[in-house]
Amino acid sequence: MIVDRLKNLDNLTTQEEAVVDYILKNPRSLLKMSINDLALASYTSASTVVRLCKKAGTKGYVDFKMVYISEYPELMRLNESLKQVPFDKTSNIDDVIHTLPLIFNKTIDYTKSMIDRATIVRVVNQIKGCKYLNIYGDGINFDVANIAAYKFEEVGINAKAYSSTHWQHIARLGMNHIPAFAILLSHTGKNPNILDAAKRLKEHNIPTLAICGKSDRRLSSLCTETLQIMTSTSTLEMSNTLFTLSTLYVFEVLVMAMYIQNFESVEQVAKKLFGSRDTWNLEE
Repeated sequence: MIVDRLKNLDNLTTQEEAVVDYILKNPRSLLKMSINDLALASYTSASTVVRLCKKAGTKGYVDFKMVYISEYPELMRLNESLKQVPFDKTSNIDDVIHTLPLIFNKTIDYTKSMIDRATIVRVVNQIKGCKYLNIYGDGINFDVANIAAYKFEEVGINAKAYSSTHWQHIARLGMNHIPAFAILLSHTGKNPNILDAAKRLKEHNIPTLAICGKSDRRLSSLCTETLQIMTSTSTLEMSNTLFTLSTLYVFEVLVMAMYIQNFESVEQVAKKLFGSRDTWNLEE
């Protein structure tokens, strides 16, 4: 959503931050505001509002407001349905069944709004041209990395998951100039094992993608590309669920892009595989 983009913009001026702050605190007021009304209410200028709208990925205020108005009903529905801590000791199974889809939808919508198309295109081209795709994750992220590696293998990409730096493997790739690409996962962006892997990969000029939250920029600063995903700091806010779902969505985008790129070969393998299954004698 456009509001999510506003919340996660970097390098804003003090005046631009004032505009964002006003919009977030007065979501309904913006519906009837002209650019001059918004500038006056936020103690800024029309030119500041235009710059902010462009940083949010729209052409200007009119385009920004059209997107905002179209998303407003869903924004209100989600704000009314979701609490920062969605469940407590008074919650029951009906609350869980009703609320989880809203949380999942919000997570996907947020991640979608944060995805930069140009970054996705560059990453897809890197994966397409690499011989080895390495995916690094620690803890629960290692499980996510394994899931992603399995999915990439299904669409013809030689992928493997790692929980820590494989020094010899990275050195061999770099020294022999073997085309490779690495994806590094970190909820906080400051996991020491993942940061170490990022440093080693950078030393050997292996391009990388960081999939992480916004809270810490250390991992992003070491990687060639970055995709921000939805994160939370508290278990009560379902931090692992939000991060994992958001990360899996990003991986699905990348895997489906490679599925399209390799469609003919994937189709041939599928036909051969399922064709052979049709000949199995299940009674034996």
